[in-house]
Amino acid sequence: MSRKGAKSRRRITSLRSKTTKARTRVDRLRAANADLKKKLAEALEQQTATSEVLKVISSSPGQLEPVFQAMLENATRLCEADLGTMALYEDGGFRHVALHGAPPAYAELRQREPVVRPHPEAPLGRLARTKQVVHIEDVLAQPEQAQAGLAKLARARTLLIVPLLKGSS
Repeated sequence: MSRKGAKSRRRITSLRSKTTKARTRVDRLRAANADLKKKLAEALEQQTATSEVLKVISSSPGQLEPVFQAMLENATRLCEADLGTMALYEDGGFRHVALHGAPPAYAELRQREPVVRPHPEAPLGRLARTKQVVHIEDVLAQPEQAQAGLAKLARARTLLIVPLLKGSS
């Protein structure tokens, strides 16, 4: 009799183990499904942004300002940022061509002074020098010369500056 009870307990333990394994597999599949849904939503959002920019390009031939504005608005939205700026690097300076979500004081400054010639240690100066992404988590923790006008006037704490480089042909 004790043998029969032992077999029964082994079966129950085995069933519990199989149930636990099945739950673990289901949980993994659910997590993978959620991850795929998130990636699909991101891809759709990127395609939508691209489509919006292409519409602006086709509706305003020869005009770059609306195209830059549409690109910046979509990039800001995709990055879930509060504000964004777009500048072209020309003759050692950055000429601001689009703003999105910028406070009035910063927008007025960029209208009065559209070209910025940054200090070499300032974020834009580093970008010009290295042509690499510049990411600063807390601008206020940087030396004074590195605290960009964007941080002071727009109260931005985190900066992500991405170079868009022309391809070599």
